[in-house]
Formats: sequence, structure tokens, C-alpha cells
Amino acid sequence: MNKAASQSALRKSGKKKSGRSATSRSKPAWGENIQSTEEQRQAREAILFETAARLFNRYGFHGTSMAQLTEELGLTKGALYYYVNDKSDLLYQLHIRSARATRLAHDRGVAEGRNGYERIHLVVKHYIKTVTTSPTETFILMEDGALKPEQADEIMKLRKQLEYDLRKCIQEGIDDGSIAPCDPKMASFAIVGAMAWVSKWYDPAMPWTSDQVSSGMAELLSRMIAANPVPALPTDTGQS
Repeated sequence: MNKAASQSALRKSGKKKSGRSATSRSKPAWGENIQSTEEQRQAREAILFETAARLFNRYGFHGTSMAQLTEELGLTKGALYYYVNDKSDLLYQLHIRSARATRLAHDRGVAEGRNGYERIHLVVKHYIKTVTTSPTETFILMEDGALKPEQADEIMKLRKQLEYDLRKCIQEGIDDGSIAPCDPKMASFAIVGAMAWVSKWYDPAMPWTSDQVSSGMAELLSRMIAANPVPALPTDTGQS
């Protein structure tokens, strides 16, 4: 049997064993372990946002240049603009991610809490858990001129709505007796400010784990508005 005949026989044998021809497969068996073009794009985009979030938090928007980004990423400016229109667009996308994460934390806390106090405690805990584990869903300060006017308006509206919803939870806690009488607006400002600052000082290399920080901050921030005495704070933060 010559080589061509042998290969033909092998193909026929394979058809009988598998019950289908080789051409009927959509991709080779090992193809499932190879990233598609879209998966590669998403992976690279994730690295881009992670790097941008780290630099913006460290140096601010105006203190971070596109040259820094391209150097960190090992990309050309042309390659960078494949993913975002400009630096302002990159910041806008990060703000949207942050607002989305805050909304999810709020909605989860409200759904799980039985009264106003518990809802505030859980909102804080879920939010800080997110920002201490996600490299991109982080709070970034608003800087003048950093965003296009329409982008800045959109982000401010999202943040104001989230602050208003937190204020509403505080008022509900006052009404149900779980939160001490206070100015809900001032209390919400204090809580939001403290939550936002975690992105600035938290470092995964710290002795504190994400769980310790999220639980500890939730205890600190919720107990300051609690109507009733709260048990002593845990001391097992891991900090020497």
C-alpha cells in the first residue's frame, strides 16, 4: 500500500471510530485551550485598565501621561488607542466601573440587611471588599478638566444618586430605631469619604487581608451611627 492509500485508509478508519468526519469538527480538540481573538483583546484590556487605575490613583489624572502608560504596558501609542480614544476616555471607563461596583455593593447590602443599621454595615463591607480585591473597580478622585463635560456630568449624577440612596438607608435606620438620630446627609458624606479613601491607602502587601479590612471598616463606620451599644471591635487585624 502506498503512502497516499495508507493516509486514505487512516482517514476512513477515523470516521468509523468517531462516527463523524474530521471536517465536521468546528475546531481541533486542542483549540478549546487557545484564547480566541476576543478573549485576547479582553485580557489585554483588563491589563490596561488595571495599570491605568494604579497610575491614576498614585499620580492623579494630570500627573499620569500616556507615555507612562505605554511604557508600563510595553505598547506603542497607536496600539493603546486601539482600546481607548484618549486618556480622558480611559479615566471615564474606570469611573463607570467604579460606579457599577458601588451600585452592586449598595443593592446587595440593602437586600441582605434587616434594618437601616445592618444595610449600612453591609453596603460598606461589600464595597470595600470589592475595591480591595479588584484592580480596576476602584475609587478615583474627580479632577477638574480630567473628563469631557458630558462625561463628568454623567459620573457626578451616578455618584450623587448613590450618595442619596445611602442617605435614604440612614434615614430608614433612624426611623426604625437602629441608627441614632443624626443628619443623614452629613453621615453619608462621612461614610462615603472614608470608603473612597481606602483605595488610596490599602496595599495587598499589608498584614491586613481584604476580609479584615472590609469587616473592620464596616464595623468602624456603622458603629459611629449605631443607636445601641455595639460589642468591642475585633483586634485580630494582623497588624504588628
